[in-house]
Amino acid sequence: MQEIPANISLGLTMGTIAAALFFIANLYVFFHLINQLVSPKKHWKWLDKMRNRWHYVHYLGNVAAFIAALAHGVLMLQYASVFHWILIAVMGWMVFAGFTMRFTKSSPKFKKTLRMFHAKWYMFVIVLVLLIVAHIASLGSFPYSLG
Repeated sequence: MQEIPANISLGLTMGTIAAALFFIANLYVFFHLINQLVSPKKHWKWLDKMRNRWHYVHYLGNVAAFIAALAHGVLMLQYASVFHWILIAVMGWMVFAGFTMRFTKSSPKFKKTLRMFHAKWYMFVIVLVLLIVAHIASLGSFPYSLG
């Protein structure tokens, strides 16, 4: 069995860090999506409380996840598929749009337009689908055992 080179090991670690940060940063989004699927007419009070407290975790966590994912992508460049770069572009867009909506004095009309392509359940699903497809597509070219 071939030993994993240090740069590839670091790339895998950055991918794990990116995944953990993404999961934590989007925990509210995930629970909200479940709420909408399971009982769309009933608001979960604990989820409403979480929303109000989770915003900064969401903002900062996703910025950190994007940076870690970008490092992961650069370190793992030789195994990346086009889906990885589409994923990175979508994540970059999400960070840009979220930051612009929250921390700039852009016009309400512009923020409303951004919200259509950021703060919707389908954007979260698009990111998850791209994440899965990208990694399945690259498994065949990865020569090291991960087990």
